[in-house]
Amino acid sequence: MITKWLFPKTDDRITRARAGLLITACLGVIAAMIFIIGYWIVSGSLEDWETLVAAAILSLILLGIAALARKGSVKLGGWLLVGLLVLILVADVADYGLGSPTVAAFVIPIVLAACALGFWPGMAVAGVGVATAWSVAWVQTSGLGWFAGEAADISLLTFNAPAMTVIFILVGLIVGWWGKVTAGE
Repeated sequence: MITKWLFPKTDDRITRARAGLLITACLGVIAAMIFIIGYWIVSGSLEDWETLVAAAILSLILLGIAALARKGSVKLGGWLLVGLLVLILVADVADYGLGSPTVAAFVIPIVLAACALGFWPGMAVAGVGVATAWSVAWVQTSGLGWFAGEAADISLLTFNAPAMTVIFILVGLIVGWWGKVTAGE
């Protein structure tokens, strides 16, 4: 029953699979937000009511992207979802630094781009993740900009950024190549 809603009405199985992937990802991000905000409420960590408003607005945007994918606009929905996730991740890593575990979440839009949009879009998103990791590591260790006055360990440049580079590029290559082979592109 739910699979009938997840997939658009088309005979092209690749388009149906990609649309289902995007819809599932949108619903998964909404569920993740509900879980995290619920945890913050229970633990007393929720700092601002604006977080609830932002989550509601983001949920509506994600439902709109899911609706686009369901109607068969898989490329547009894919680019919008990947772009939105990359924008959120770049902002978060820029704010909290390369030591934040959120930097690892770049694998999500890399995988989505590679599966829903193709090999080269997946590699482009991996490149954005790599550029973000190195840029933020350099700013942090230089003590520039918004990180001025904070002591940052040189390991951000000697370990974290190189490790993220390898992870992002490998994920993009592996998932992108698999998608390329299975989709016959």
